[in-house]
Amino acid sequence: MHKYVMNFKVFFIESEKRKNLDDVNKTLKKLPKKYRDLFKGFKFKFEADNTLNGDDEHVGLIDTEKKTITIAAPWNYGREFTLLHEIAHLVWANFLEDDLKKKWNNIAKNTKNKMNDGLEELFCMAFANSFSKNKIGIHSHPKWEKFIKELK
Repeated sequence: MHKYVMNFKVFFIESEKRKNLDDVNKTLKKLPKKYRDLFKGFKFKFEADNTLNGDDEHVGLIDTEKKTITIAAPWNYGREFTLLHEIAHLVWANFLEDDLKKKWNNIAKNTKNKMNDGLEELFCMAFANSFSKNKIGIHSHPKWEKFIKELK
């Protein structure tokens, strides 16, 4: 490969990384500080395929030990939604006590339609949709968003 082509490829890849991080920072600024503090020190990784490398089912992964959030380029969900969904797993683990999980269960069981996801997954979908620029219809429920926005 010619050195100019190689240099352009490196430039393009690095430009994409910077753009992705700019987009991530814009999204993170929409979240309350208490949530942003949960993932301080995390690194964000982006993959180009519909699903994560070596995993044909998942589009995002949060690794709390390695402090990474990996996001694919899913067909049915935007990267912002996927990123927010992964962050929501941290929110679920750190902010939802049993009483809030019980309240969420009551809301979810009466609004989830035909979705068969568990409570945490539904919460993560609701959280992502509540903060996403482009909402996804199947995850748009006023009671879900009210619950998410009222979390203290």
